[in-house]
This record gives sequence, structure tokens and C-alpha cells, in this order.
Amino acid sequence: MIRDLAQFMNKTLSMVKTGPTSVFICLFLMLFYIKPALAIKEEVISHKTFGKTVIYIPQTIPTSVALFVSGDGGWQAGVINMAKNLALQGALVAGIDARQYMAFLSRSSSSCYYPAGDFEQLSMMLQKKYKFSSYTKPVLVGYSYGATLVYGLLAQAPAGTFKGAIALGFCPDITLKKPLCKGNGLKSHVLVPGKSYYLERTEKLAAPFIALNGIKDETCPFQATKTFLTGMPFAELVTLPKVGHGFSIADNWLPQFYQSYKKIIASRSAIEQKNAASVQRMPDKLITTLPLNLLPTPSSDQPLIFMMSGDGGWTSFDQSLAESFAEKGMAVVGLDAQKYFWNAKTPQQTAAAIADAISYYMQNWKKKKFILAGYSFGACIAPFIANRLPENLQHNLSAVCMLSPDERADFEIHVADMLSIDGQDEPYNVLAEMKKARTFKLIVLFGDDEDPATTKQFRQETSRVVTLPGGHHYNNDYTGIVNYVIKSL
Repeated sequence: MIRDLAQFMNKTLSMVKTGPTSVFICLFLMLFYIKPALAIKEEVISHKTFGKTVIYIPQTIPTSVALFVSGDGGWQAGVINMAKNLALQGALVAGIDARQYMAFLSRSSSSCYYPAGDFEQLSMMLQKKYKFSSYTKPVLVGYSYGATLVYGLLAQAPAGTFKGAIALGFCPDITLKKPLCKGNGLKSHVLVPGKSYYLERTEKLAAPFIALNGIKDETCPFQATKTFLTGMPFAELVTLPKVGHGFSIADNWLPQFYQSYKKIIASRSAIEQKNAASVQRMPDKLITTLPLNLLPTPSSDQPLIFMMSGDGGWTSFDQSLAESFAEKGMAVVGLDAQKYFWNAKTPQQTAAAIADAISYYMQNWKKKKFILAGYSFGACIAPFIANRLPENLQHNLSAVCMLSPDERADFEIHVADMLSIDGQDEPYNVLAEMKKARTFKLIVLFGDDEDPATTKQFRQETSRVVTLPGGHHYNNDYTGIVNYVIKSL
């Protein structure tokens, strides 16, 4: 079923020729098509995952990032002007051709698709390419086929990966050869084997999902979409009385589109809300450049945990793991590695800032011992930090806990070289640094579905390497991770 905007121009031009308001419509066309073209810059990049992708760059410094997925008709006509109008609002917009991305997915040998990872990588890559001073969580936008896909992305990704999603002409069925992976909580069932799937309602959304659907939509019936979204956390349906599936007359939906985008940009994620509430309850907060998430506990007997996230930032994985530690009475100070290491740091600089934070919260929360923990990117840098802490803190360090480390580390977020952007190899040898950390108790964890060669390399350096069920996210078994760490102390 083709759900796109391919006939948009023909319909509108027909109105101009025959309608009584041809002058008004011509003026509208000038505003809708010509003004965006004059006010923004366009670049086309070649991407091994997304193919040729059009980037729309506002005249001023971008204030947000939007990843816009077309309908199954491809990147043309109406979606182009939707994207341009977002760029007029200050967004850097990537126009993604759904047909090209579908072709890429169809070549995958995986049992399920995890597009959330591809889109996050694209966002980081673009923000590095266009020299964003700090990382901005992207807004997902999709029309028709793209609307369904961005719902799946938001549902499968760890909370905190994306700012939110806007779906224009949404219904929950999607054409794919294989299902989307469950990830953080997405479920689906087969409609036509090897061809299409139905994405089910989820109770685990933690960022806004706003669907703009027309009353006159015959492809995605309005009432069915309303029933699907009613009562879903973080979901909202915007009713468009004069709109069908084609979104042909911008006056009937563009104001609501702008309003929805601004609403998502201004929103705070569930994790941000939790951290703000936690900080508000604290009488004293450390003044620091470190982007910290704080989870204090009443108990002072258990060690403090200073925990560093992966390069995806402080997502629901990190938050849920920290909450599981807190449930055991272990207060957590969490570092958002994506924010802090977006720009290059040195090991010495990082260790000094972390030492100040650990000292401050150990004193304020009356802790005698602490654990230095890291996940993925954060795990790789953990031994470098431990070896550079002041001597008095090293005496109070109970363990260094590394979840899913790699053999090499860096103190800056880098993105895979899919755009031929000049880059550099990760210069720090994690295994060599671990040898210098023999005085500390090392706890190294991997998922048993992760690369066995990497696990083997770490086993050669320390006997305290354990595999737990699952892949890079350990089947989201936070309690299992916490129980093993506590048992190992």
C-alpha cells in the first residue's frame, strides 16, 4: 500500500487552475515552497546505512535536530517541504528516504531489526559533522510509513535516546521482512509472514509521542488510531478535522505540526524529571561541570557508587541500574558520558573532576567507601580514572566495576566513519591500564551474547570476568547485575 505525498503538487496545481481562490493559493505556494528554499541551505550526504540523505541547515545556529523519515514513496514533494519548514524553526533536519533504509534493513542477517541504533549513530555523526558544541537529543519525525517506524524506534530504544517523536498519518502496521527487536519494550505480531507486522501498544514510552492524524484519513482510520493511543503513557493524538492521509493543504496541519515540535523540544524526559526532583530535595549540590544524576539513599553503611554511562548518554539502562543499586542502599552519582565527553577531555582532567565529585558526596552522604563503575564507554575509561585518583581516595576504593568494556578507550565521543569524516583511532589501551590497577579489585562483566573474542582478551588479564545472560544490555536484568556486584565485593 503506497502512503506518501507523491500527488501533492498535482492536486494543488489543479486547485490553482480551477478554483475561485487561485490568487490566494498561488501566494500560499510561494510562502510554502519558495520561502523555505531561500531561507535554508541544503546538502546531500552519502551514507552506507541510509543512502543519499538530504540535510536541511537553518541560517542561524541550529537549536534542535530532527531525523525525518519519509513515506514509502520516498523523499519527495510534501515531506521535503515539511522538513524545510522545520528547518525554518531552527532545526537541523536529516531527510531520510524510507525506501533506501528499507533496502538496507532487508540485507541484514539479524533475526530482528534495531533501527534505534542506526538513528542514534546518524544523529551523533551529523552533530559532529556540523560541529555542535554539545550533543542534542534528536526528535524523530515520520510521515505515513515513517510515522510507524518512528513509533517503533521510540518504543525499542532506551529512554533518553531520543527527545520524542512526531508521527504524521500514523497507524501501527508496517511493511518489514523481519520484526523490529523488542529492545526496551516494543512488542509486535505478524500480519503477513515475511512481509508485515503490527506494532503493539506499549506502556514503556518515556518521551513524548505525538500523532497528527486527519479525520478524513482513509488509509489510517482516525478512530482506530485514537483507540490505539488512548491511555498510552506519553502519547498524544492531535486531531486534524480537514486532513486526509495526504496532508496536502498546509494551513490545515502546519500550525499543529509546529506546536507539536515545540512541545517536544520544551519537554523533559522521565529521567530528567526524576533527577530534577532528586536534586530539588537535596540541601546542598556540588557546583561542577560534570553532568551528574544523583540517587541518594538513607543508608550510610553501603558504599557510594560513582557510575559512568555509555556513549549513548544516561539512558533508562543506566537509570534503572542505578535505581537497582539504590534499592540495596547504595547511593549513586551518575555521570552522563555522552554530554561530558562530547568534547575531548584528558584522563588527568577527568580524574580530577570525578575526584572532586566523589569526595564531595562521600562527605555529604557520610560514606566511607566507594565503587567506581562504568558501562561500555564508561567501563573503558574506568581503570584510567582509578589509577589517577588522589591517594586518599584510592584507599577508599572498594572495587572498579566494568560492564561491557572494549580493548581500547578514548576520552571523546567518536562516531563510526560512515561519512568519511576525518577521525582517529581510540588511543588508550584498556588492557594495559588494567595491569596498572592490580591494587584494586576488578569486576568485569559481559553479556554472554557479546563478542567472545573481547571477553577472552579480558579473561587473560583478570580472573574476575563473568558473563551474564543477554547481550549488551544484559536482558535488562538490573537486579542480576547488582546482585553479582554485591556478591563480588
